Amino acid sequence: MIGETQLRARRTRIKILQAIVDSNGAARFSEIKYATDLSTGSIYYHLGRMVRYVIKKSKQYHITKEGLELLREHNGTTAIK
Repeated sequence: MIGETQLRARRTRIKILQAIVDSNGAARFSEIKYATDLSTGSIYYHLGRMVRYVIKKSKQYHITKEGLELLREHNGTTAIK
């Protein structure tokens, strides 16, 4: 059984992944912050634990194939705009 803390973390990570997808699969930190309305510390914390799902290239965060799969599981289908 998943605890409340784990569910909250999953929801936060899904928000971050969705923000990246909504930015055509790559987003700057400021874009993620604006889209999610999460604190700076929270975003950095979760990005640091999402290495399978998000990679940083230059100044942008890019969603990986695994990240897209996780979103598809959560949302049903996900398309990059």
